[in-house]
Amino acid sequence: MPYKVVFFDIDGTLVNEDKVIPDDTKEAVARLKERGIDVFIATGRAPSQFRAVAKTLQIDSFVTCNGGYAEYKGKPVFGRPIPRDVLKRISEWAEEHEHPLVYATADACYTTVDQHPYVNEAFDYLQIVEKPAYRPTVWTDTNVYQVYLYCEEPEEKPYVQAFPELRFIRAHKLYLDLFPSDVSKAGGIEAMLRHLNISPKDAVAFGDGLNDVQMLSYVGMGIAMGNASDEVKAYSAMTTKDVNDGGIVYGLNAIGLL
Repeated sequence: MPYKVVFFDIDGTLVNEDKVIPDDTKEAVARLKERGIDVFIATGRAPSQFRAVAKTLQIDSFVTCNGGYAEYKGKPVFGRPIPRDVLKRISEWAEEHEHPLVYATADACYTTVDQHPYVNEAFDYLQIVEKPAYRPTVWTDTNVYQVYLYCEEPEEKPYVQAFPELRFIRAHKLYLDLFPSDVSKAGGIEAMLRHLNISPKDAVAFGDGLNDVQMLSYVGMGIAMGNASDEVKAYSAMTTKDVNDGGIVYGLNAIGLL
């Protein structure tokens, strides 16, 4: 089948556990683009958190914030911000429980606690040099597409119970992604494909995490990385090799795109 577009998750897919893009992955993405195939990032990260990856791979289109915001070649095509009344409540809860938040907008990330060690450690883990600016009330006048809640696992349960309108995904031992419960990478991809007038059956997606299962099921060819859990693999059409073992190249070769 002549697939027209490919969506790549970042962590565990385009980059390994050391946050390094394997050389064969760089070459594979370049070859896809040479063949005229549109290449997208589809990630739980905010736009400002993957600029280095996008620049290295020369990818200028993406579905970000777990599907809450999408751009095609620098122009917004979809946005589903978190309602401000929800943001007000979550900010009050986090302040009461002394948990820092980071708000993700289309352009940057902003924190409610300046230079908090949890926030700094998490950004260092992602190898993001630029830390979020201190602007605790950014949500009052700017669209926020995702919130990062910094707390340890036992502390998250009250939030999950109090905010059924949000979906909580633990992305790291120190923080969770929070976004509208009706948002997913599949929804962001659906909006992107509609903008491009491309059928889902003509799209490919690679992923490894629980936030990838909807997109792997939605596209015509969902490919789970070899390092994905069995639960994620169950939602894919095929499983490729590990991110460190040429997983992207192997998968693209298997479906005839390289």
